Amino acid sequence: MGTELARSILPLLVPWIPALAAPVAYVLGTKSEKARDLTAIIACFIPFVLALFMIPGVLSGKTLNFVLLSANVSPLPIEYMADPLSVIVILAATFAWFLATVYATQYMTHEHARNRFYFFWLLTAGATFGVFLSKNLFTLFINFEILSLASWVLVIHSETKEAMDAGKKYLFMGIAGGLFLLFGIIMTYAQSGSLDLTTLGLLENKGIISQVIFFSYIIGFGVKAGMFPVHVWLPDAHPVAPAPASALLSGVMIKAGAYGIIRTIYNVFGPELVRELGAHYVLAILASAGIILGSAVAIPQGNLKRMLAYSSIAMMGYIILGATFLTGRGLEGSVLHLFGHVFMKNTLFLAAGALMFKLDKKEISDYKGIGRKMPITMTCFTIAALSMIGLPPFVGFISKWFLVLGALDVGGVAFILFVIILLNSSLMNAVYYMPIIVSAFFGEHDEDDKVEIDEAPLAMLIPMVLLAIAVLLFGIFPNLPLTLIKLAVAGVGY
Repeated sequence: MGTELARSILPLLVPWIPALAAPVAYVLGTKSEKARDLTAIIACFIPFVLALFMIPGVLSGKTLNFVLLSANVSPLPIEYMADPLSVIVILAATFAWFLATVYATQYMTHEHARNRFYFFWLLTAGATFGVFLSKNLFTLFINFEILSLASWVLVIHSETKEAMDAGKKYLFMGIAGGLFLLFGIIMTYAQSGSLDLTTLGLLENKGIISQVIFFSYIIGFGVKAGMFPVHVWLPDAHPVAPAPASALLSGVMIKAGAYGIIRTIYNVFGPELVRELGAHYVLAILASAGIILGSAVAIPQGNLKRMLAYSSIAMMGYIILGATFLTGRGLEGSVLHLFGHVFMKNTLFLAAGALMFKLDKKEISDYKGIGRKMPITMTCFTIAALSMIGLPPFVGFISKWFLVLGALDVGGVAFILFVIILLNSSLMNAVYYMPIIVSAFFGEHDEDDKVEIDEAPLAMLIPMVLLAIAVLLFGIFPNLPLTLIKLAVAGVGY
């Protein structure tokens, strides 16, 4: 974490630009769809550019800071910041959101209520970016709740019975998670008088009370992260949402929960207090269960997006498990996997959306031989899938390697167990990804299907290709993200 606070408006602009653009896009959409789409693209591109401008300041050891509502005016100030951890996450999030917006302008052409979609799309973007750039827990909570409510509209967009039922579960669990989070925040403020996330450890050891507060945070953030066992909304919500929304639900939005858990361990409590409480053992068990069960349940799924949703539960387990190691390399692996998973899972969901866009079919069995008809789409899918399995030279291999090193630092029997879990999960990933790849490129397409199938439109292809390139690029040159990640890890004392 940066050692010096430096005033900058950048942490404010990144979340507020898409949020303020939401009503503008809605109004423009009533007169011109092109103007609306262009507004949405620009409103998501500018935050990515601004995120790039944050890098020099953060690399120089500063934490960029903007106070919107100061402590002099309110006991609960609204403040934004950019430190190494938030910058590495916001870079991935803004880049993925921009590309998914470009993709959406083509994908959503045949969908209804597009003005409503873009309004809540941009509002969700602003809230998600706001979570990653919050300087205190109150600001984070406000953005977290807006994220939950705005993204619910994306989940139920199709308004089918299936979507409405999934949305109801998503909303109720989101509200419950928010209440747990609010309880933790209130208790933190009552005990410490501060909600500042630039400190290392706001709380002292109060025994069972501290444990209750800790798991209030974990449940609150864990619901959004799709963490086992509060993941039950995720396999229903992700498949019913439009493909661009599914990509961001799984690729970016659930990272808000994982990010919150990392902040809880290292900023709200501090690794030493977590170790004293023994809370990391329970969290490690839950994360491990999520890794194994998420991977195992993904194997028999016939619906491609549902399979990808269960895979996300396992991947969240990786991120949370690395954070529970309470070691420098474990945290590096956790944050790198969070970073890389943004690109991997967005690529997979956008590729799945392209297949459904062209074939209007959702079952994996319908995609035999499709790799010969849509080679670019399936190549992007293959790159991301191989990275998810953990094969070199992709970013998934590097992040899993760091997680193994983190487990090695834990040592003892725990090291052996964690490595077995990680290897077993990678094997299961191969079991459900490889048949799809082999069938797509070497299987025979249904000859009874007389519909001519060709490659996805450029507006959908280019985002997929750029995301797939990122999966490969950060695998070959991992020091690009690791420079910031190592700064973030050094900031918490490792």
